[in-house]
Amino acid sequence: MEEKLFEKSPDMEERIKYLAEKEEQTLIRIRRELHKVPETGVYLPKTYEIIRRELQKIPGVEVIEHAAEGYGLIGIMRGKLPDGKTVLLRADIDALPVEEPEGLPYRSEHPGCMHACGHDGHAAWLIGAARILSDIRDNWGGCVKFVFQPGEEVGKGATALIEKDQVLENPKVDMAFAAHGWPSVESGKIGIARRYAFGCVGGFSIKIMGKKGHASWPEETIDPIAAAIEIYQHMPSVLTKKISGTEAKVFSVTYMQAGDVKIHNVIPETCEFGGTMRAANMDVLKRMGKELEKEVRAVCHVAGAEYKADIRIHGGAVHNAVDLLEGTEKTAKGILGEDKVYFIEHDHLGGENFSEFSSRVPAVYLFIGIRPKEKEQIPGLHSAEYRFDDHVLKGAAGVFAALGYYGCMGILQKQEKGTGTEEWKK
Repeated sequence: MEEKLFEKSPDMEERIKYLAEKEEQTLIRIRRELHKVPETGVYLPKTYEIIRRELQKIPGVEVIEHAAEGYGLIGIMRGKLPDGKTVLLRADIDALPVEEPEGLPYRSEHPGCMHACGHDGHAAWLIGAARILSDIRDNWGGCVKFVFQPGEEVGKGATALIEKDQVLENPKVDMAFAAHGWPSVESGKIGIARRYAFGCVGGFSIKIMGKKGHASWPEETIDPIAAAIEIYQHMPSVLTKKISGTEAKVFSVTYMQAGDVKIHNVIPETCEFGGTMRAANMDVLKRMGKELEKEVRAVCHVAGAEYKADIRIHGGAVHNAVDLLEGTEKTAKGILGEDKVYFIEHDHLGGENFSEFSSRVPAVYLFIGIRPKEKEQIPGLHSAEYRFDDHVLKGAAGVFAALGYYGCMGILQKQEKGTGTEEWKK
């Protein structure tokens, strides 16, 4: 595509805002309908049917069904102008095995399952973006792919979409965007990570095998609990003294199990503990795993214990593309307001398999605020008390629509000097 010089369009932004406002009640209805039928993992038949129904209502959307090996969907929309880029907009759509408390009229109808991470909202605002872009198809060229991904919470869906469904091809995707409703960001605002929106993810499970015996004579035993605690206490120094650099990184032990709660006078034979490890950089994460096993080996050698270690690398980081940051910021400000969008300077170490997309094409992940202004803090992600703020749906839909519009028009990415798009027009 020949590079052209485009300017931001205040008239188009006003039109997108008007259309987003018009769609608000529809998006709230869709979000609450999805909220009532949460489904976990990759088997999402009711969620799938709601999203398919809504996509089929939108003029200009070609719906690709049964993506991601079953319950994913891809909507493809082409603008009516002759030239343009291809933009991928993604929403994850699965829920969590959490029991939702009573109180909401649209409470989960599925026992032990809840949209406690807001993916119902993600699906709703992406449907909203598709509805808006359909209304302005005469004004843009190129292609937008609306991707509804199952299985994010269990690390699935993304690879299948890319490798089996070839979602990044035909036409080839130039850039990708995703977002999450974020409890620490105020409703009506958007935070954009300057570098890492999510970190590399790994996990570890350690089993220490000692020698069982009576607690009155510990010298005749090999205490696996003592060895496990020593390893636990050494883990912070593994990060600070064994691994160089200032990249964000963390070990978190999330469980430790040993003995029998009914027996108080026996040192057990085994102690098991495990948890997660995160880092902004994959090389750092791999080094963390190696150094952790070295520490386990050393402590067990001194104690006379044996061990089994299962140290796993799950996925890469979501790194926001530098050449898209400024365009994304200005696009979001054009929809929400100059004081409503800001950069987050520290790295986030949560996990998100949108990394499968961001490692292959330039991408940006946004944190869309859901914390009401009058509240200093609200329950976090994966909590049974998590609440999505429906007021943010129209703004999020508008931002995604604008990213699709400007992305297709070729002015979101900074280019090398001389191409005519090296900087945004104010």
